[in-house]
Amino acid sequence: MAETHPMQAMAYANRRSANLQVQREVIFRKAAFFFLSILLFVIPWENAVVIDGFGTISRVVAIPAFGMALLAILECGTLRMLVPQQIVMLAFLIWGGFTYFWTFSPSATVTSIYTFVQLFMLVWLIWEFAQSRKQQLLLLQAYALGSIVSSGGTLLGFFNSPGLHSGRYSGLGFNPGDLAFILALALPISLYLAVQERRKILVWVDGAAAVLALSAIVLTASRVSILACIPTLFMLPFLFPKLRLSRNLLALVFIALAGCGSWLFMPESSWSRLSTIGTAIASGTLTERTTISQIGWQVFRQAPFHGVGVGAYESAVEHAVGWASAAGVADMGSQADPLVPHNTFFSILVEQGITGCGLFVALLIALVFSASKLAKIDRLFWLCILMTWAIGAFDMPWDQRKPTWFIFGLLISAAAAKPLVEARSSAMHRLRGQRPEVYAEARSSTGISLSQGSS
Repeated sequence: MAETHPMQAMAYANRRSANLQVQREVIFRKAAFFFLSILLFVIPWENAVVIDGFGTISRVVAIPAFGMALLAILECGTLRMLVPQQIVMLAFLIWGGFTYFWTFSPSATVTSIYTFVQLFMLVWLIWEFAQSRKQQLLLLQAYALGSIVSSGGTLLGFFNSPGLHSGRYSGLGFNPGDLAFILALALPISLYLAVQERRKILVWVDGAAAVLALSAIVLTASRVSILACIPTLFMLPFLFPKLRLSRNLLALVFIALAGCGSWLFMPESSWSRLSTIGTAIASGTLTERTTISQIGWQVFRQAPFHGVGVGAYESAVEHAVGWASAAGVADMGSQADPLVPHNTFFSILVEQGITGCGLFVALLIALVFSASKLAKIDRLFWLCILMTWAIGAFDMPWDQRKPTWFIFGLLISAAAAKPLVEARSSAMHRLRGQRPEVYAEARSSTGISLSQGSS
């Protein structure tokens, strides 16, 4: 009986070890992407489930997503290099952290810094584990499906009446304005997916998501979110020529259903509020926001370059108008709510100064540049998303909200997406430096091809 040569035994052991390592990495990467998809599914309705002392359900899902991601990175030993857009984003977040050294409200700034870290981790998860177009469409689909839950909750609030808030309807623990903006972002996403999707069942699901989102936005009576839907209307004529006749007819049916449903079921309270859009725009004031902005400008002049500290807007404005004492705040009661900045850009300008606002504007310019590099339909879609976000951001502080950084991170990944639709395996790149037979064996055992490219 012939004896096994020591070199042959070592080569076999190396191949077996490489196979196991690659298989573990593939499993961890798939698990990380799965939990990332679940995270984006729950974001539109995260306030529906809140655990005392812990947070919303999105935090529960984010923990295993990050855990699987960490295991995958430890297994392969490499990280995908950041691109300039993400470096600008990171610089903006780091500057926000620096404001702790001069903040007006240290506790609020610490909370905001912690939030920024979580948001950048979301961007990184998308960058590392959604590298192909197929994966990016799946993440968009997850968000669209989650919006159906939010829309359903709003409709239930309408039919059951407890969701009424001063003539406005909401649900699942959301403020009507925030919920409407979440759904305003879901509207173009759903329509875009309905065009891209080939499976009829998902076409119907995405169309239904668009109809429900528009109906729910109307029920919330959010004037700014209605205006934020305008870019979607401009996107529609460019989507229809890409569809077959049957798809065009189906799209028209969905649009007709959305319009009729909004018209028939819209309560008088929603009509009354939405009818004041023109007056509100002409007067430039919405529920005392002009007064609060004037006070905010006074606070900004005190620290124009470095700001009062991220997350410290409300405390600084309260102090400026003499409401710093606990007694004063208690006397105000619900009137303290309008002190929250109703503009993302103004909030950043006051909290992080000209420096932070400049970094944020640079990030937005970089995102527009990223969108401009995409194919026509994709470019149109992402510019529509950015315009929708910008309109809504002029009415609410969304610089620390997950949907904001989700669309920012996914746009950056879309601009860098690989032409082929399977995820990268960095272990394969590392194995290229080993013996050819070891690499070939590992590649064949995992089904990963060389043509996928490197990051």
